[in-house]
Amino acid sequence: MKELGLEYKSIEDRSLLRSDELKKIHPLGKMPAAVIDGMPLFESSAICTYIADQTKDVDLIAKPGTWPRALHDQWVLFNLTELEAWLWSTAVNTFVLPEDERIPDCIPQNAYMFNKGMSVLNQYLGNQDYFVENRFTVTDIIIGYTLNWARRRDLVKNFRYINLYLERLISREHSELPE
Repeated sequence: MKELGLEYKSIEDRSLLRSDELKKIHPLGKMPAAVIDGMPLFESSAICTYIADQTKDVDLIAKPGTWPRALHDQWVLFNLTELEAWLWSTAVNTFVLPEDERIPDCIPQNAYMFNKGMSVLNQYLGNQDYFVENRFTVTDIIIGYTLNWARRRDLVKNFRYINLYLERLISREHSELPE
């Protein structure tokens, strides 16, 4: 929202998690969740993509039906399935679930699969500054969030081009990535 210069109200009250109020927006009562023009929308990639599509004054996403938009979809979905899913599974089995419900034996496999996905991104970023049209777009906001999560978990140190990419994102004027 900041990147687009839009006004918004962010509610980060963790006591709302799994509440009936939040379940009116997200069926599992999870964040992120948004109410846009009175309608609920959940999942960060859907929220970011929708808002970027609606904002005509800032060119932050490729137009629907174009090859660059297909690349946006490809990289966002790759991020969700080949990176974020493994990070989330590790989090679930490290601190989210009660200890007696965790499956710690999955963590090495999660790391292995995560690194396979990171290798693909690292190779791609060896020839690109950004993911789509070689310019900063909402694709970078979505993937950058996941890569920054990995950075904070010390999982990117062996990926030169991902580190350079994250430096570019963090140095941006509107960057929301924590240092």
